[in-house]
Formats: sequence, structure tokens, C-alpha cells
Amino acid sequence: MSKELSQESEDPSSESTISKLSVTESSSKVSKATFSFMDKRQTFSVIVDGVDATPENIVDPDFVTMEDNFTHAAFESKTRGKSEIALKASKSGAKSAMDTGVKVYATTISLDDINIDYTLNTEEGFIPDDVVLDIAPSAFYLPKTKPIMSYPSEIFVVLKETETIFLFELPCFSYEKGSAEANIVEEENEFYQYITVGKGRNRKMVVEETQTKEYVSQSRHTLATRPQKKNAIAFASMWDMHDTYARLARIRPQEKPDEMVMYQSAAPTVLRKKKKVTSDVDEKRGKSYGDICTTSEFLDAVLLTERVLSSLEYSKAQKKFRGLVTINPLSLDLVYVYSMKPLWTLQCEETTNRPITSISFNPKNCNILAVAHGKFTYAERSSGLICIWCTKNPCKPERLYRFKDPLTYVAFSEKNPNWLACGFSNGDVLILDVTSYSIKIIAKSKRDTNPCFEPIWAISWRAVDKNDQYVMTTCQDGRINKFTSTKTHDFICTPMMRISTVEGKMKGLETAKQCLKVDVPITRYPAALCLKWHPTVDHMYLVGTDEGCIHKCSTHYLNQHIDVFRAHAGPVYSMQYSPFMKTLLVSCGADNAIRLWMEGMDDVIMTLTCPAAVYDIAFCPVNSTILISVSGNVLSIWDLRRKVHMPCAEYTFPGSVVLMYIKFSESGDNVFVGDTMGRVHTFHLEDTPLPPYYQMKMLDDAIRRALCTRPRMLKQLGKLKSHIDKYGG
Repeated sequence: MSKELSQESEDPSSESTISKLSVTESSSKVSKATFSFMDKRQTFSVIVDGVDATPENIVDPDFVTMEDNFTHAAFESKTRGKSEIALKASKSGAKSAMDTGVKVYATTISLDDINIDYTLNTEEGFIPDDVVLDIAPSAFYLPKTKPIMSYPSEIFVVLKETETIFLFELPCFSYEKGSAEANIVEEENEFYQYITVGKGRNRKMVVEETQTKEYVSQSRHTLATRPQKKNAIAFASMWDMHDTYARLARIRPQEKPDEMVMYQSAAPTVLRKKKKVTSDVDEKRGKSYGDICTTSEFLDAVLLTERVLSSLEYSKAQKKFRGLVTINPLSLDLVYVYSMKPLWTLQCEETTNRPITSISFNPKNCNILAVAHGKFTYAERSSGLICIWCTKNPCKPERLYRFKDPLTYVAFSEKNPNWLACGFSNGDVLILDVTSYSIKIIAKSKRDTNPCFEPIWAISWRAVDKNDQYVMTTCQDGRINKFTSTKTHDFICTPMMRISTVEGKMKGLETAKQCLKVDVPITRYPAALCLKWHPTVDHMYLVGTDEGCIHKCSTHYLNQHIDVFRAHAGPVYSMQYSPFMKTLLVSCGADNAIRLWMEGMDDVIMTLTCPAAVYDIAFCPVNSTILISVSGNVLSIWDLRRKVHMPCAEYTFPGSVVLMYIKFSESGDNVFVGDTMGRVHTFHLEDTPLPPYYQMKMLDDAIRRALCTRPRMLKQLGKLKSHIDKYGG
């Protein structure tokens, strides 16, 4: 559309000129009250295709004029329809509201300070548009009543910057690869991946709920009624409160079954779910003896009471056992006769005529010992029994566990003192928790993973690190197995080695040449009767077999031994390392002999002869030259620095009893002896030489005196000692 701007004729006498002048004149008057940007628009006309399309004045004369520098919601740029009164006033040239000089002054009002009652009728007093008014209406309706409060003309607002509060900050780190900071960041990223998407996400986590406090707020429009109160009487004795809090302390939260699988390669049938932990609280427990006699609280109380009562009977023996009564070493009547004074005998009705097969002392509490009862000969038939004794109560065992199969060996764990590893005559291995009065099995081997069906003759605990440990066992069929207890498996059996029959000439003991065997042997694997770990080399252990050989093995080499030598002409029953000389080994066997061996020397150092088969031997922990052994029904005490052709003292037990076990206490003053009648004898060793200051020198001198007739062995011993002094053991 084309727009043309044209000016009217310059003739002032024409009508168009007169009308133009009047409009211009009136607009000039209005322009004084209008905005500055409207002044220029009043001097132009818009002609489109010969039609006057000049827009009307944007300032409505019906509205009261406002100042230039004010902007308000009342200002509207949209054209409004004029009323009839306004049209008459504009045509007649009457004075408009603009000329009256009435002005509206601007004020700044905060809407938050205005209280608006929404229940009022806002249409009250509203005048519709069709009503004829004498004067033009204002821009918005104002009530006739005066406002309740007045507002200042200006409000000053001061804006200040407050302290910045960081609710969450995640800084971005970027370091050069290879630097110390970059290595730390990489370790943190790897650990984050491990706990989010790696194996660490299967870790055990504890979730605790937290409840925030609830605050009840009351406004001016809310009225809460006062709760009704009344007086009440309640009585609770000290016993009621003690039982209540004790019962609450025993309640455990219910745990969900653990589905975590540590070994993905294991068969699904081997895996098991973690058992749910149930609460031990019995709400229906009564007050009678029949209701409380089986509870752990009652049994603990009886246990402590029996210890106190037994101390009255064995008070003198307990003082000797604890070392409270000592012999004056400067006494003039002191004679070294190695006398053994009986203190007490651990026996009860359940253990009568039940042979003792193994005894294990707790590594954390030397007063607690576990005694395993089984069978002595192969033809015997008996059930298994484990008694947990305490030296503070020699009258009755504190725990009694019965099993269907006879026991062959027991061993306490060093890291978990309440765990007891048990071996059976049928090849089963289990871990027992001795804190429970009833049988509580931590782990048990199964036939689908355990290949052993013969008796377990030795069990030893071994620690991998601070948290992980495993059990090593030796079996009648020559197997050496490793049992590992995991979170999702009962007991995993890993074959470590199998001892084979040794043929030909060997180091060690020289035996007579055997005749040629025409028949084919039934088995090529001798029985592994005892196991002993090396005191200085962690991965090395010794195994004694029923053919009289000692195999030196390592956990790094499976299915083959490192070295082997013949120690006895019959089965090897026990082995012990000297606590003062780590390279000195003593062994005993069925050939009525005790032999001492030095690591690095092939021949035997010395041989001690006994009247019968020697089943066990022990070194004294406080005197390096004293040994004690049991053979048949004779207990022998040896002192290597005095004589080796016969014991220094012998004690014979009455009857046809066979002594199976011997051990020193940690103090070296007490001796424990187990026999086939199910008894554990406790003796106090007196009248022994004072412990020497140089234990190693005294033991070395005793060995050199025993080798005085064998110069070749003395020379080899001197080279070995110089090598140890130079390079260490």
C-alpha cells in the first residue's frame, strides 16, 4: 500500500485551511501536556489512495494527563472508545479534563504490604459504562472511602551482597599424567569404579534410617485444643527394668538372605544362601527350672559358680599352677631330681574309657583346652566326643559336644579363638564354635568337594593375611588338602599334595636292605600322620608318614616334595622344632626312638631310646636342653646337657594305659599328659635346673658333646653355624 503525505493549500481563506489551522492549534495546546515523542506526529497527515488515514491522537482526552517521566499500569497505549460527553466537549471546544490542571502523582507501592480481603465483593459500587456521567471516568476505579494507611511518596531500597554459601561443590581436577596428583586421582577413579560397577558393589553395607523431628506450627487462624490429662500410677522394680533392657539388647534386626556369589565359576549346587539371623528372645520363657535350665544365661551363671566352688578344693594346686608358690633357687636343700607333683586330673563320667586322640590349647586363653575322644585301635567302635575344659574348674567340662563318628584331631584357630577345627575318622572336617553350649557348626566339608574317606590325622590353621585363613589337613590315604571357608560356600577343599611311597636309598637313617616284594602293594600312598610348619619359611612344611619318612614340602610346589629323608624304622608319630634353635628338629616314632635332626645335615644328630613306641614329645619353653616324652605308660624327662643315654627321670602310670599326648604350659612349670582312659593329668615340674642365660650356647654345647666321637659331623656343624651367623637362618 502506498502512502502519500501532502500539505493543504496555503490559502488561509479556504475551509480546509481553517480546519487545518484549528486542528493544529488545538493539537499544539494538547502537546504541552502530552509526551515528547508525540509532538512531531501532530504535524503530519496520512493519505492512502485519496482517503485520509491519519490515526487519531493516542492520548485520550477522557483520561487525566500524566507526567512525562512516569510509567504506571494505568497508562494504556490502546485507543479507547470515547463517550458521548467527551465528543460533545471536543466539538463544542469546551475545556477538557486536561486543562483543569488535575494530575496523578506516581507512588511506588510494595504489593507484599497490601492486605487484600478476597471475601469482599469487588463489584460493589461499580458503575457500568452505559450510565451517563457528568465527568469523564478515571483510569481505574477508586473507592470513595479514604485508605486506612498512607504510603510515602518514595521508598528507598538498598541492595547489599551477602556472603556466598556453597550448598554443593564438585570441583574439576585436571593434572598432568604421571605426576603425584594424577596418580592419586587415578587411584580414586579406580576405587570409585570398583565400588560402583566392579566387585566392590557386592560388599556388605549397613543402612540406617534417620527420622527428622516433627514440628507442629500454629498460625493465628488455627486453634488447637488442649489434650486431656489424668494421673496414673506405675511401679517397676530394678529386676523388671534389668530384664527389659537385657531383652531389648538381645534383639537383632532381621537380615535379608545374601545372594552374593564370590566365585562365579562354582556350580550352582555348591552355593548356599546366608541364613537369616533370628532373635534369641523368648517371650514365653517361664520362671521355673525346666524353663531356664537350658538358657545360655543360666548356664553361664552355673559355670562361674562351679569355678568358684572348685577353687575351694584345689586352692593349693591352683597356687602352684599359677606360679604363686615358688621354690627358692638359693635353698641349700635344692636337688635336681626332676620331680613331678600331681595337681589334678581332668575326667568325668562321660569321658571314662574313651581314648584321647588329640588335645588343643586355646592360643588366646591358655586356661581353655579342647580334648577329642575317639578310638585307639582300628577295630574299636565308639562315638565321638569333644570336651572343653578350663583349668579353673577341674571337676567338670564346661562344654560337651557329642558326634556320631569318632574324633581324630582338633585345633584352635589363632585369629578366631572360638573356632575349633575338628577331624573325623570318616574324613569329614568341620569348624565348631565353642562359645555355644550346643553344637554350632561354622563350616563343614561335603562329599562333592572333599575326596577323603580315610581318617584325618593332623589339622593346622594357616593365615594368608589379617582377615583370611585356611585349614591344612593330612589323611590316611596320603592326601594333603586345603580347606577354605567362604561366605557362600560351606567348605571348599583344594588338593595340595599326595605323598607317594619312597623307594631306593635315602638320606637319614640307615636301615637294613629289604627283601624283594613279589606281591603288588595295595596302595602306593603312605599315611600322612603328622604335619609341622617351618618356623622361618612360611610356605614350607614337613609331613611325617607311616613308612618312617619325613617329606619337606612347599605350598608353591604341588604334587611333588622338595626333599625327603628317613627318620625312623616305623611310623613317625610327632615332630617338634626347638623354640631356641629354629634349625633343630626332634621326631619320635614307633621304633622306640627319639631323634634330633639339624637342617642342612643329612645324618641324625643324636638318638634317645625309650622302652616303647613314642607317641609324643615336647621341648621345654624355658630351658633349651630339657625334653619330655611319652612311650607306653612311661613319662620320660630328658636333659641333653646332663646325659642322653637314659632319661633323667621316669614316671610310670599304673595299669595297661597308653600315654598319647604331652605338652608344657607357657611358664614351663606345668605338664599336661593325656592317656587312652580319657584322662588329662596335670603335673607341676619341680627340682629342675635353673634356666641358663645363654640358651643357644647351652644347647649348642650339648649337641657338640654328643658329636664328640664323630669329627666329620662336628666339622659340618661348624660350617653350618658359620654360614648361619654370616647370612642368617
